[in-house]
Amino acid sequence: MSLYPLALLPQVTIRQGRAQFPFVPGSEPEFGTPDAVIDAWAEQGASWVHVVDEDAASGDTSNYPAIAKATSTHVQLAAAISTSAALEAAQAAKPSRIVIEPNDLTWTQNALGAHKDLLAVSLDIRAANVFDLRPTLDEAGCTRYVVRDVVTHHHWRHEDRHLLQEFCEQTDSKVVANGGIAHLEDLHTLHEIVPHGLDGIILNAPLYDGSFMYAEAVAAGADRFDMFFWGPPDPNSSW
Repeated sequence: MSLYPLALLPQVTIRQGRAQFPFVPGSEPEFGTPDAVIDAWAEQGASWVHVVDEDAASGDTSNYPAIAKATSTHVQLAAAISTSAALEAAQAAKPSRIVIEPNDLTWTQNALGAHKDLLAVSLDIRAANVFDLRPTLDEAGCTRYVVRDVVTHHHWRHEDRHLLQEFCEQTDSKVVANGGIAHLEDLHTLHEIVPHGLDGIILNAPLYDGSFMYAEAVAAGADRFDMFFWGPPDPNSSW
């Protein structure tokens, strides 16, 4: 039986140069440098990590040099990147993928044309123009979307999940669901969309509050999905 590809990306959020280590039952939360935390997720089996640099996004000093020190896993970097200067700066983190914001459509099209598979475009599934915008981004060369739902509760349930499935069905590009997971049951819900084009899920809060461990998330779909299809970093890569 062939397995559908699906990557589970732990989210590492960097604030004031620090990030939280993976949850350890019976202990208090611990924080460390971005590279140490990213490597800790690699030790738990994550071949990709979604890194949110809130310092860079807010205009403070970025943590890109520290992120670049982590070489044990792929980094998908998000830092509210929507300009050429911000994109150029982000490359110092040596990420495998950079998530950009399509605030300026012309700039986004040009960036996609220049950088191709390095970039993913972040979209809000509830934005009024999201389905109208997608064909333009597809044509510009977008090969991957990171799709979020900004409602404060019930992410990816009912009509939200149907919108995500509809989006996946309308594009040949790959789609990563950003957040909205609180329990393993939520993960099972998104599993149903994988055959329609979803091939990545970003996990955040439940990995840090003890709701479930990363190994449990992998085990929840191990019989149906290839969780490691994106593979480990290439040590010979120029990035």
